[in-house]
Amino acid sequence: MSRPARCLLFLLPAMALAAQAPPPDAQVAARGADLVAFAAWLDDYGAGAFRLVKDGATDEAALADVDARMAKVAAWNTLEAAKALFRAASIEPRPAGASSSTDLVDYFRELQPWRVQALAAKHLRAMTVDGLVPWLVSMLRAPGIRAQKQNQDQTNAAAVLRILAGHPSVEAQLELMRACRSMPTELRVQAVNAMAKDAALDLAPTLVELLRDAEPNVRIAAANALGTALQPHVDETLGKQPDAATLQLRDAAIQKLEELLVKDQVWQVRSAAAFALASMRCKPVVPALIRGLEAELNRKKDPWAMDVRLHKLLEGLTGQKVVRGSIAPWKAFWAAEGAAFTVRPKTAPGAAPAVADKYEKFFDLELESDRVLFVLDFSGSMAEPVQLQGRGTGAGAGTPTTKAALVVAELKKLILSLPDGAMVNMVVFSDEVRVWRQEGKRPALVKLTDDARDDLLGNFLDNLRPAGSTNLYGALDRALAFGDNGLYDKYYAAGFDTLYVITDGAPTAGEVTDKEEIRRRVRERNALRKIAIHCVTFGDKNDTDFLRPMAEENGGRHVHVE
Repeated sequence: MSRPARCLLFLLPAMALAAQAPPPDAQVAARGADLVAFAAWLDDYGAGAFRLVKDGATDEAALADVDARMAKVAAWNTLEAAKALFRAASIEPRPAGASSSTDLVDYFRELQPWRVQALAAKHLRAMTVDGLVPWLVSMLRAPGIRAQKQNQDQTNAAAVLRILAGHPSVEAQLELMRACRSMPTELRVQAVNAMAKDAALDLAPTLVELLRDAEPNVRIAAANALGTALQPHVDETLGKQPDAATLQLRDAAIQKLEELLVKDQVWQVRSAAAFALASMRCKPVVPALIRGLEAELNRKKDPWAMDVRLHKLLEGLTGQKVVRGSIAPWKAFWAAEGAAFTVRPKTAPGAAPAVADKYEKFFDLELESDRVLFVLDFSGSMAEPVQLQGRGTGAGAGTPTTKAALVVAELKKLILSLPDGAMVNMVVFSDEVRVWRQEGKRPALVKLTDDARDDLLGNFLDNLRPAGSTNLYGALDRALAFGDNGLYDKYYAAGFDTLYVITDGAPTAGEVTDKEEIRRRVRERNALRKIAIHCVTFGDKNDTDFLRPMAEENGGRHVHVE
C-alpha cells in the first residue's frame, strides 16, 4: 500500500470523529441565541404583539420578516431548531380573556396564523437533519389524537400532516397513506387533503379505494385528490395520450366517481365527484356527467342546485349551449356526436387558435358557483336544538343536533367539495356583522388554497358561537357591497355570482327590520348585479317565508330545513 493511502486510512477515523464532534462554543452560543430570540418573538406573536395586517391590508414587510426569522432558524438544521419551528407550524393564538366569536374573527384577521403555520411548514420540509421525519411521525401515534375533546395532541397531528404534505421523502408519503386509513375521522380527512397537495399518479389506486369510505368528508377529499392526481396524465386538452396502464387506472377512477355522482346521498360528495371528473378533461367523463345530471333531475330535493352545476360543467366541456331542466338534449347530443367527439389540444402560447366546429370547442371551464359568498346567521337562536324530520342535509332524519352545528357541518362539506381556485368569503351576523377575510376597506373574495381552506375549516368555522339578535339587513348590505354597482363597477369582474343566505328567524336588529322593505332594497340593488341569491331557512316559516320570494325574484332557490 502506498504511503498516501496509508495516511488516508489513518486520517479517516479522525475525520469521522471530527464530523461527530460538537460545534465550536461560538457556534453553539450563536445557535442558542437565535433559538431564544425566535422563541421570544413567537411568544409575542401568540400574545398579539406582532400583527400581519397594516392599514387594513396584509403587511408584506412583516410577512417577509417572519420568513427571514424562520429561515435563520432552519439554517441550523438541527432537531432543536426543527422543534422551535414546529411550535410556529402548530401555533393557535388566542386573545387574552373571554372573547366573542366576532372578536376571534378580528383577532385572526390581524394575526393571520394560517400564513405563519404555512411558512413554518415550508421551512421544516426543507430541513434534512436526521431523525426529523421519525420525530414528526411519532406525534401521529400520540394517544390523545383519539380523544373526544380537542387537545394539543390533535393540534400537533394536524400540523404534522400539513408538513408531510409535499415532503420529498418516501417515508412521509407512506405515512400519509397510512394516516388516510387509520387515524380518527377529522385527521383522516386532513391526511387525504395533504396527499392531494402533491397527488401523484401512483397514489391513484389508494384514492380510488378511499372513495368507498363510510365518512363523507373522506370521500370528498379523495375525489378532490383523485382529480389532481390524474389530470396531468389524462387531460386531452393538453394533448395527453396515456399508456395502457394509465388508461386502465383512469377508467377505474371514472367508474367509481360516476357511482358517487349517481348514488351518493350527500350532495357535497356528488359535487366533488363532478368537479373531479370535469378536471380530467377527457372524452370518457362526458357520458358519466350526463348520467349524473339525469340522476340529479330525478331527485325530489336538491337545495343546492346540483343539476345546474352539472349542466354548466357539461356546457364547459362540450361547448354546447343547452336549455336547462331536461336530460333529453344531452342524451341526443351524445348519441349523435359521442362517437366522433374529440378533444382538441390547447393552443401553444403565441400560436393562432384553431377554428373549432360546433362539437370540438373546448376552453377553460367556467364552473358553476366558483365565486360564492355565504351570509350566515349566528344569532342566539341558532344555538337551539333541532331534530330533522326529512333529508336535504348530510345529517339523517331524526339526528339530534343544533342549528349552528348543522350549518357548520354542511359548510365544511361544501368547502371541501369546491375545487382549488374557487373564490369564497363568509359574512357572519348576529347583532353585529363580521367578514371572514377583508383586504383594506373592500371585502375580498378569497381564492381557495390548501392554507385558506385549512384556516376556514380549522379556525373560522370552529370558533363561531351563536349569540345576540338578528341583523339580517346589515349582513345583506355588506354582502351586496362586494359587487358594488354591478356592471358599472370596475371591481365587478372579480365579484361573486352566487349568494347563499342561511338563517332561522325574522330580522330583529339593524338599520332595517321590515321584511318587505328588505326584499325591496335587495331586489333593486341586485337589478344590475344579477347575483343568484339562494336562501336556506330553519325554524318558524312565518319568520322566514319572506325569503322564498326574495330568492325567486333574484334568480335563486329557497329550501326550508325541517
